[in-house]
Amino acid sequence: MNIFDTSWKKKSKELGIITRYLDVGGTEIIILYIQQITDRNMLSLNIIKPLLLCQKKAITTDKIINTIYIDDLYTDTKEKEIINYVLKGNSVIIIPTEEKYIVANTLKIEKRQVQEPNIENTIKGARDAFNENYNDNLSLIRYRLKDPKLRIDELIVGKRTQTTVAVIYIKDIANSHLVGTIKDKISKIDIDGILESSYIQKFILNNSYNFFPQSGIVERSDTACANILDGKVIILVEGGNLALVVPKTFIEFFDTGDDHFDNTFISIFSKFIRILCIMISLFLTSLYVAVVSFHSDILPPQYIISLATSRATVPFNAFLEAFLMETVAEILREASVRLPKQIGPAIGIVGTIVIGQASVSAGLVSPLLVIIVSLSIMSSFATADYSITNTIRILKFLMIIVTSVFGLFGFTMGVILITVNLCSMDSFGVSYVAPLSPLNFRALKHLFLSDIHLSKKRPEYLKTKDDTRQ
Repeated sequence: MNIFDTSWKKKSKELGIITRYLDVGGTEIIILYIQQITDRNMLSLNIIKPLLLCQKKAITTDKIINTIYIDDLYTDTKEKEIINYVLKGNSVIIIPTEEKYIVANTLKIEKRQVQEPNIENTIKGARDAFNENYNDNLSLIRYRLKDPKLRIDELIVGKRTQTTVAVIYIKDIANSHLVGTIKDKISKIDIDGILESSYIQKFILNNSYNFFPQSGIVERSDTACANILDGKVIILVEGGNLALVVPKTFIEFFDTGDDHFDNTFISIFSKFIRILCIMISLFLTSLYVAVVSFHSDILPPQYIISLATSRATVPFNAFLEAFLMETVAEILREASVRLPKQIGPAIGIVGTIVIGQASVSAGLVSPLLVIIVSLSIMSSFATADYSITNTIRILKFLMIIVTSVFGLFGFTMGVILITVNLCSMDSFGVSYVAPLSPLNFRALKHLFLSDIHLSKKRPEYLKTKDDTRQ
């Protein structure tokens, strides 16, 4: 090979590539690696030591393969790819007089151990969550799914980061058109770098400007495997601790892994509680504005007097009162998230109590609104997938604004517009409101009952190749 000229040596020095020269039986061997991302112990014991102990004459690339103690290695002849291999954490072994060279996987990166999930909390489910190490995440999936039909198709995305993106599915279950669409969208991504799964999510959405998320996030490996068995596709990104699941329908945001482990009646009860919480979080404050500003006559007479008395000292109309309180609540929520763990929850709780009590004492807001805003904030945390929570936060303010202008008519129009938007969406060819529309009673029953004995078929709206579970 003629790559070791002056210009190449200068370039390798700029990239931080270490060049190690060995003399084995009179043959010069060159080893290239990057110190920071290479397992130097493996390099020393499994490559350099066996080569130095080998004193065979006329050693060749093929003989090196049979000498070193590395399980993951292969050969290549493309000189232009050498730097790319080294930058990915491989050690490249070269005999300058031969055309082909050896690529040995000696990658080592600092990583945190597999830990409990932070987002998808569970009571009875598994507690191993994805971390930032790509191979660890794949191992968690392969540990649970030993099906030979499991497919992990890898794509390289990012011109500069060269990030590995895995599309994971079961070949004889997942819809081929769905898999092809996802891989096609990912392969068309043209960007300098991909650092996390959310980057991929933005590029593969049908409409990136829609409020509602069209793909779900997965942190627990057992939840990821359950989605794969349903016929869905999991997208894992190298360096990311959250996976994407597609397609994802609106009703599925109310389903958690614990629902499938609990008693059927508990699962049904929990799902209805979550749906109620979404309704409270989205509509309760705007209903307060509609009733106080336009339609107080719908309340019992004695309560109208009580409400008027509590608002007698409030200097704002109902819209400004509600808008300001919701804004303060969002500020406290955002502050508690960004603060360190040790003081974040304390600031959130103390801030809510102090500000709420002080506002009522000063006559700036009514006690009823403080209760409503607190209940709305608490209800927003009951969703199974937190990505839908951000959508509810935005729509809540829009509902308050439109209700303050048109009253109950505006409230009704807001609900209709949200419903129309949901019904007009799809997630990778699947209706976003499936199985409600088109109505599929069997799939709907499976979602709400979460009973493995009754779920003999996979959801029909996924159009899987194999629709039989048991």
